[in-house]
Amino acid sequence: MNQPRLKRQSASAVSVDTNVRCLRIYPTEDTKRTVSDLQTVGIRLTKKQAIHLARVLLVVTQEWDEVDITAYRFKKRQEDGSYRLTITSQVEVQGEGETKNGGRN
Repeated sequence: MNQPRLKRQSASAVSVDTNVRCLRIYPTEDTKRTVSDLQTVGIRLTKKQAIHLARVLLVVTQEWDEVDITAYRFKKRQEDGSYRLTITSQVEVQGEGETKNGGRN
């Protein structure tokens, strides 16, 4: 029997899909209340979406001290009706192409 040869990959080859989605964002897009009236916001996730979000947060917090999660409650995706979440951080740039911890962009 001839077994197929498997190619080795280093841990640095592992990447995470940063295209995070959710089922719903509250308050909904048709709310009549203003932002100053709101005391809470909410995001509804499936189990798969929650695990995906957790993986992205785990990866980015290895490098970032602060994380911003932005939910696009007015932009529903046509294919599956989900909403987009973005995970970002502000990184202080000290020099040409270098971040505050000396890493490359």
